Amino acid sequence: MDNLLDPVTDIQDKVVDGVKRTKQPIADAVATVVGLVLDQVPSVPALPYAELFPTPLEVIDNQAKFATKVVNATKTVATAAAKSAAPLTDQLLDRTAPVSAVKAA
Repeated sequence: MDNLLDPVTDIQDKVVDGVKRTKQPIADAVATVVGLVLDQVPSVPALPYAELFPTPLEVIDNQAKFATKVVNATKTVATAAAKSAAPLTDQLLDRTAPVSAVKAA
């Protein structure tokens, strides 16, 4: 173990792998339900003003882009704070901070 972050990273990788493994079972379940609904109601009428509504894929894409922007902005703020704290945290963690890292904050 190089540092205490290694086990955390291992757990994070397992969580991501678990989420990825749900893809096919969820897609299959949704396809089954949709098939059952279409068997019972073969012609589903369009919603009024349907052209104004985004598709589920458009909503997902939009929200994924937003989440990425939020994560990137949050990382920028957190990185600036960590760089500002480096003179103290480097001493506490017995590391020498490069001068350029402290000045960049």
